[in-house]
Amino acid sequence: MGKRALVGLLAAVLWVAGGCGRQKSKVVARVNERPITKEQLWETLERGENGEAGRRALDALIVRQLVRQEAQKRGIKVSPEEVQVRLEGLKDYVLAGAGKDFASWLEDTGLTEEYLSDRLSLQILTSKLVIPDRDRKEYFETNKERLKELPHNNESVIYRQVIVATKPEAEALHKELATSETADFAKIAGDKSLDPMTRSRGGMMGWAVKGKMSPSDQELEKVLFSLKSGEISEPLPLRSATAPPAGRGEGEQQPEMWRIVKVEKHIAPHEITLEGNADVIEEWMMSDPQFQRPLQEFFDNLRASAKVEFLDPRYRSLGKAYEKRREMQQRTVSPTPVPATPGAPGGTARERGGAPGPEGPRRPAVGEKRSG
Repeated sequence: MGKRALVGLLAAVLWVAGGCGRQKSKVVARVNERPITKEQLWETLERGENGEAGRRALDALIVRQLVRQEAQKRGIKVSPEEVQVRLEGLKDYVLAGAGKDFASWLEDTGLTEEYLSDRLSLQILTSKLVIPDRDRKEYFETNKERLKELPHNNESVIYRQVIVATKPEAEALHKELATSETADFAKIAGDKSLDPMTRSRGGMMGWAVKGKMSPSDQELEKVLFSLKSGEISEPLPLRSATAPPAGRGEGEQQPEMWRIVKVEKHIAPHEITLEGNADVIEEWMMSDPQFQRPLQEFFDNLRASAKVEFLDPRYRSLGKAYEKRREMQQRTVSPTPVPATPGAPGGTARERGGAPGPEGPRRPAVGEKRSG
């Protein structure tokens, strides 16, 4: 899901993804026709920061194994339905942030739906292990007002726009979009829109929440919330926010431009429930300072109780750290397992910071417009 950006799920995911199932013959780049292989890339990552990069990646993989083993020992499972709910939520934030459908975004990032599903499953398992139901419910009740501010908990839309200079041009574009079965709004916006901030995302503006748009956008709000998913508006006048032309005073009214908007998805209002916001609550709890120490202790204890063999001499220092934890735990009369934040597994299905890319999508503020 900042970690405050799907850093737990996607940035860390991409980091470790390079070492999973790698093939020596896989070419990741070519330099003047000479290949750089995935194996070479991974070897470089392993040696990065005097080997620390590889140690962090290996430790992350170990902790993920330990989480799954602990869940199996306690009889904790994750259903396909639970994973699918998180995946669907992620798709909305990918669309609003990147301006791309989920399949295109996966292709751009090199991820797969199966891989993300596996990571989401691990995130849910972790939360079930470390967050007691009572604490989860109490935190939900305490933060209901905060949840009301999130776009997906309100009537909202995800929309695009294309901006052109004149009304005749806008009318011609509208006719093309309305009558042609092959007209692609995102492509047209990328090719023709005068808005440099959204052009690279196919005109994607992101989320708009009903009743939360700025006073200057009241007319736009009426239009947006009158449209259904997939519908486009008539041409709408738009005052330019750019500097006035030479010879025009600063206080004079700017010339009109024109825009057409398309609602990609219209989200209906719904009751705010713990089940519908489970990933948000988990993420907030694990980021809350009052939980940090006990959460970290859980993972320290998980590592300390594990028997891990380090066969590669490059990871002897990591092995010594695990041995030291085990020795310290053995000196403790009765170590008490406590909840912990998944320093390795973490992340949520809906994210909070930065546009999608290696770091993933974020959860935008209410009424926020996407930019650059």
